[in-house]
Amino acid sequence: MNIGIIILGLYTLSLLGIAFYASKQDKKNIKDFATASSSLGVFVLTLTFSATYHSSYAFLGASGFVYKNGVGWWVNGIWTVFPGVLFWIIGRRFWLLGKTQGYISMAQYIGDVYQNKFIGLIVTIIALMFTVPYVAMQAIGSGYIFQVISGGQLNYAFGTIVFFAIMIILVWLGGMKGVAITDAAQGVFMWIGMVIGSYIIINKNFGSVNAAYEAVFNQFPKLLTLPGPAGVVTPQDWISRWVIITIGMMMFPHVTLRFFSGKSLKVLKWSSVFSAIYLTSIYVFTPAIGMIGNILMPNMASPDTVFPEMLLKYTPVVFAALIISGALAASMSTGDSQLHAVSSMVSTDVYKTYIKKDASDYEQYKVAKIATLIFGLLSVVVALMKPGMISNILALANGGVAALAPAMIGGVYWKKSTPQAALSSILIGEATMLITTFVVKSPLGFMGGFWGLAVALVVFVIVSLVTKPVGKTIEIIDLINNFFHAEEA
Repeated sequence: MNIGIIILGLYTLSLLGIAFYASKQDKKNIKDFATASSSLGVFVLTLTFSATYHSSYAFLGASGFVYKNGVGWWVNGIWTVFPGVLFWIIGRRFWLLGKTQGYISMAQYIGDVYQNKFIGLIVTIIALMFTVPYVAMQAIGSGYIFQVISGGQLNYAFGTIVFFAIMIILVWLGGMKGVAITDAAQGVFMWIGMVIGSYIIINKNFGSVNAAYEAVFNQFPKLLTLPGPAGVVTPQDWISRWVIITIGMMMFPHVTLRFFSGKSLKVLKWSSVFSAIYLTSIYVFTPAIGMIGNILMPNMASPDTVFPEMLLKYTPVVFAALIISGALAASMSTGDSQLHAVSSMVSTDVYKTYIKKDASDYEQYKVAKIATLIFGLLSVVVALMKPGMISNILALANGGVAALAPAMIGGVYWKKSTPQAALSSILIGEATMLITTFVVKSPLGFMGGFWGLAVALVVFVIVSLVTKPVGKTIEIIDLINNFFHAEEA
């Protein structure tokens, strides 16, 4: 039997074992399911945030993008440092509101801070709409992984379906605790896989990283230029990517839930520091790996698979299979977190708010589990349609939620923020993103998500200046400012 399949099976069983352990500590209420009752420590919170922030893009899409477009990808390293910074700067404010106001979702927060439940509903709908293709992106990555590691014995569809089944079980068993603990294990595995695996391939074929770059320069010099061989990595392109990915990612529900999950502010602070280090170091060899793929495996039909295919070709099969399991970790750690997040949103922000207002914690817990199944199925259907390259799906999904940022962040920083500004900025920003993505594509070279965010920010500021804020917004910001002023004093 294929050794790769055996190792992948053993890896999967170990994840399920961890999730089963977490399920024994499950309190079977919605707060524990959604945020682990704010009990995560530095190690687990760092790795669940980092592994969740990453995805199949890290193992597949990034090297695939470099394979086609060259070293210009590395400017996107900016969005591996800023996430940790934002996790502290923004996250600590929402952590405090979770403790003092009882919020366990961003839709709860935004509906309350602007005293308008309709805004909360809009945020929920938008987050769900753009999280589904993101979950599908993880299933796409998983399908490729199963296909490559089995030498073609397992097809793409089988991989996506198995991925879905594992995700459901992980979320079903443990909620946030199960997801966070398995994320931590997968985060360690993913770092080892990407960094050590990349180095071995480079060293075996070229002797050193420097020699690898010299070989690329001699054979494919355009890969070491901007905007790259295909003219993709223009200043407008990379500004668009790092702005919408950095800001957009922080608005996704699977990331915002982690704002509320830390045990203390000290935990949140150190998790932000360590996650910035982790997120940056994991990509240290990615540009070299992507570019030498053109030498070692030229004219690939699916560049997204270049890294796992090089692992299988240039490292021992057992090692390669173990490291490629790290690719599954990249997909799984994001996919299960996203599935967990949307399920929590459906339960708290739809069912509890609009369907059954007196629903008990246990009822919400059960609804979240049902939603896990429904959205998992929907995501797999999208994945089976193979909607496009992973890097493009990433940009579209992040662009969709990035337009929420002015309204979200304004409610914890700016006392002039108003409900009218929040609603109009979200609706106009989303419309702008869709128009500049699908109708008038990338005006002036900037991506649709960038335009959506920029327009949302302008609309938010202008409308806030001509309308009146509600008392709750001022109350919330005063609470936050007074708390942190006292902390700093």
